[in-house]
Amino acid sequence: MDAILLLAGVGFVLLLTEMFLPGGVLGLLGALALVGAIGLGYARFGALTGTVLLCALGTVTLAGFCAWMAILPRTSVGRRLTLGRTLDAGDTLPASTPLVGIEGIALTPLRPAGKALIAERRVDVVAEGGFIEIHSPIVVIASEGVRVVVRKKA
Repeated sequence: MDAILLLAGVGFVLLLTEMFLPGGVLGLLGALALVGAIGLGYARFGALTGTVLLCALGTVTLAGFCAWMAILPRTSVGRRLTLGRTLDAGDTLPASTPLVGIEGIALTPLRPAGKALIAERRVDVVAEGGFIEIHSPIVVIASEGVRVVVRKKA
């Protein structure tokens, strides 16, 4: 019985750790430890006790998950891990300033990516023709989402 409790405890701890260190490996190991505890229960105590153990571990796991999801958003750690608000159907994302045609200055060497000062703000840019030296005048030729393409001003 000690090995079953140890495997179940390790399984629960690994599943809990998976919440903070996502990646799937710890969750898989935790699930395997729980399955191992259930299998050991079937092997040592027979079908009836194994089935009771299966139902008990399944219920505890489900109840623990539901409690975790209900309590986590109210904790300080949970508030840092989750978004503060949601977008409703009528909400729109803030419109960005149209940048095509605006001139600026390369703040870093663009080889081809770097930073530029455009419309008095620092912007990550990509140079169209390859290398552009620092402090060179540039002009925005395309803006697609967060990708801003520039060319050296002639």
